[in-house]
Amino acid sequence: MPVLPSPARPSVALLGAGVSLVLLTGCTGTGATAAPAVPSVAVREPATTRAEADALFAGLTSARNTANAVRDAAALALVETGPSLRASTFAYAAQAAQGAAPVAPYTSTAGILAAPERGTADWFYSLSAPGDTAVGSTTGAYVESTFFTRAGEGTPWLLTYRLATDPTVALPQPALSGGSAVVPGDDARARGDLALQDVVAFASTGQPAPTLDVTDADQLATAHTQGFPLPDLSPDAGTEQRACTLEDPTPAWASSTRGIFAMASVECTQDVALTGGWTAPTPTTGTIGTVPVGVRLSGWTVSQSVTVLVEVHDDGRSRVVGSRLRPVRTDVTPAP
Repeated sequence: MPVLPSPARPSVALLGAGVSLVLLTGCTGTGATAAPAVPSVAVREPATTRAEADALFAGLTSARNTANAVRDAAALALVETGPSLRASTFAYAAQAAQGAAPVAPYTSTAGILAAPERGTADWFYSLSAPGDTAVGSTTGAYVESTFFTRAGEGTPWLLTYRLATDPTVALPQPALSGGSAVVPGDDARARGDLALQDVVAFASTGQPAPTLDVTDADQLATAHTQGFPLPDLSPDAGTEQRACTLEDPTPAWASSTRGIFAMASVECTQDVALTGGWTAPTPTTGTIGTVPVGVRLSGWTVSQSVTVLVEVHDDGRSRVVGSRLRPVRTDVTPAP
């Protein structure tokens, strides 16, 4: 699974902090009465606490490093799911096809937690955790934000989305109430879903909606060109179709100090059918994903995904923070 390098450790916000009950009392002399108590802020136990998240990340680090060392996708499925598992599993296949070494061991830690009240939902966010310095420095420093889901109370948390970003890119500050993340209402989520449509449209065309800020979109901006290069494909030579969609699961919206936010994964697919053939060029790795150098193809389906974080502000504008393209599928048809 490709990994980016890391910056200095950012500050971390704790969940579960309560507020003490304060009593205002008057004099004890004749006629004096006690003032009414000031209500406390109710503590709403989050779906995961700081201690539980720390233990989860320690277990994730150990299990993932063990699976990465031997490229064991079945073992990885015990700690990952969804888009994260699909990309990681394909990375194993690409490493084997290219004769590349496994990913070096690295440590993941919890960042700023945003977990809804326990019993109301089974997901949580960890934002702006420090990246790990052990993985190298070829792509610069980064921070890691993650999203976890589970089937229900008592079942394992599984890593679902991973977003690596430059530490200078601003990320949302989650809104908390009594220690738990605030879940927005139907109207706010509807605005968020419209913003997600704008994100998918941008991935499909490279043209952003006027209300969508794509300054930090990273490779989402080039998702519409992903796949094997076919410049000047004529109708006689074959057909090419492209499509971008949101991957499951359905994004979970949480409130921020400026609006709402959610993480998601956009998958873009290139489908090609040729009347003749196409020969894979020779890249520096010796392969294109899992396709050997020099193989002649008559068609293929190639998919790559981009993990994104979408923030919708109260003023109606939205922004998308993207990451690198991660291959998740390469199905090829050899030419006769």
